[in-house]
Amino acid sequence: MSRSNSRKSTLALVFGLACVFALYPDTSGSISLSGNQLGILEISVTAEPTASDLPLDTTVVDLKVGTVTERSNKKAGYTVTLSSASALFAASFGPALRSSETADFLSYSIKYGGTAVAFPLSGIAVVVSNVSAKTTAAGTVNVVSVSFDGASAFLDEAVYADILTLTIIAK
Repeated sequence: MSRSNSRKSTLALVFGLACVFALYPDTSGSISLSGNQLGILEISVTAEPTASDLPLDTTVVDLKVGTVTERSNKKAGYTVTLSSASALFAASFGPALRSSETADFLSYSIKYGGTAVAFPLSGIAVVVSNVSAKTTAAGTVNVVSVSFDGASAFLDEAVYADILTLTIIAK
C-alpha cells in the first residue's frame, strides 16, 4: 500500500470511529465544583442587668457586667480592643464611673476573660484579645467584669456612668 493510500485509510478509520462514537452516549462526565466562603469577623456584646444598676455604695470584686463573643474565620486571626469613654476623657485616672451632674467619680478596674486590663496613661484603646487563627464556629466567649471600692468613696448623689467599647479588627 502506498503512503497516500495508508493516510486515506487512517483518515477513513478515524472518521468512521468518530461517527460510531457519536451514535453512543458518553460513558463518563465531570462536574467542576467550587464555592466562595465570605469572611466572618463578628463581635457580640451582651450586657448583664447589673451593668445598668451597679451597687455604687459597696465594694465590688469581679462583678460580671457583660459577655463578649468573638467570631472570625480569618486565617491570620484578629485583635479585639477595649476603650473606656472616661479613660479617653481623663487618661491619667483610667476608667471611672463619672457623674455628668457633679465633678465626682469612682475609679474602677476591668477584667476581660479573667485578665486584668491595664490602660496606658494616654487613655487609648487597649488590646484585650490578640488571636493568630480563626475561632471555632461558635466563637470565643469572654466575660467582662469590674471591681471598685464604693464603700470608701462616699459619692455625691448623682447618676454615674461610663461606656465601654469593644472593637474586633482583622489581622
